[in-house]
Parts: sequence; C-alpha cells; structure tokens
Amino acid sequence: MTKYTTFKTFEKNFPYQIWKIVADAALRQIAVELRDTESTCAILYIFDFDGNELLKHKEIDEKEWTLESIQHHTLILKRVGDTQPVKEGILFLDMQGTPRHLWQEYTWIDTYRDVVKVRHRNFQSGFEEYIDIKTLEKKSNTGQEQEYCSAIKMPVPYSGNLPLYLQHVGIQDLPWISRAADRILWSYHTKEHGHYHLNLSVADTSKLLVTQCLLSDMPKMIPQPYFQIENQIFLMSYNKRKIVSYLV
Repeated sequence: MTKYTTFKTFEKNFPYQIWKIVADAALRQIAVELRDTESTCAILYIFDFDGNELLKHKEIDEKEWTLESIQHHTLILKRVGDTQPVKEGILFLDMQGTPRHLWQEYTWIDTYRDVVKVRHRNFQSGFEEYIDIKTLEKKSNTGQEQEYCSAIKMPVPYSGNLPLYLQHVGIQDLPWISRAADRILWSYHTKEHGHYHLNLSVADTSKLLVTQCLLSDMPKMIPQPYFQIENQIFLMSYNKRKIVSYLV
C-alpha cells in the first residue's frame, strides 16, 4: 500500500509584505500585490501554480492603483481614493506589465467572468456598462447573467466533535476544515515553548492519512490558514513575505 504524502509545489519569497493575492484558476495563474514601504506604490508579480514566474517586480508609478483581478492573461487594476473606496480609473496590463488600456473616465464596480462592470464618472448610480476583458469592447448589456469566476475556497472554522485521531492533539482555538476531492483537510494551531505551529492533517472518511507542520515558531496564531483551489493550497508566512503551496 502506497503511503499518502503531501507535495510542496513551490515556495516564493518577496521583498515586501504581501498586500493582496488574486488567482485565475482556469489558466492556473496567481497575481500578487506588494507595497513598497517608502513610496507605498504597488509592486506586482505573476506566477503559475508550479511557481514559475511570469512577471517579476512590476512597479506601479501611482500609489492609488491596486490589484483587482487576473483573467485572460490580463491584470486588472482599479484606482482607489483617499476619501472614497473607489475613484475613476481602470487599468489593464498584459503579462509583461505593459498597459493594454487605461480608462480614466470610468469607475470600477465589480468583476465577473470575462467582463468588468463599470460606470462613467458623470453618474452616481445606474448607467452601468461592461468591458470585455479579452476584446476591450464596452457593452451596455452582455445579454447573459453575470457570474463570478473565483474558484478559491477558504477553510471554515469547525466547532463540532473532533475525530478520534485529533482528540489527543492540543489544538489551540478552533480548527478549520475543508475538502479536496474525497479527502478532509484539518488545519489547526498547536503551542510549544510559547510559540505556535500551524499544522495540516489530511484524512479520508475513516482514518488519518498524514500530518504536516506548515508554519512553525510563530509568536501569534494567524487568522486564516490558507486558501485552496481544487487540490492545491496556498498559504502566507507569518511575516507575509512568503507564499508556500502544497498539493494535497
């Protein structure tokens, strides 16, 4: 019988703290936004699910721009204001960080599969339009109901009875639980010598398959262990300067 194991797919270090992470599950790409500690401007990276870098350290000149989404080999950025959450300005960048198009007169409203919902700055409500991410065309109506394209799942806190294989573990606070195919993923903190460890236990419906320490020697517990796309999990280090991914 083959022993079950997890597999680390990649580990990425960054020069500044991670500000935001978005993913395109269809093309298996992840975009990361950092913030320069001095200029506070965004710095962008793109890599695939195997850890191969597709864009490295793309600096954005104005601090108001922030990463919103990645779809169809396109980074979607919106402009945020000092006194309002969103102001006019939508920017599309290609995979080399080169502008595909800039709309100075439109305000971002939402991002769906294949399109971005926008409104002209002259209007406070209504008059929504849709920008096609692939063609850059604007439409007043797409002719179909819009749907979100995120395949990201987050583990949820679990407050029920623990299975026997976890009852002897000194779990701190509540564990989290999620599924990957027919496997159950348990993530939880343990404490040793005043420091916390984040652990992952993978089980089937009847027994424990493997337990692995994901993060160790942390001064505090982290509020969210990882995000998940199908059978792959992605987690940030405690200092938010590293992303580690595992196949489970």
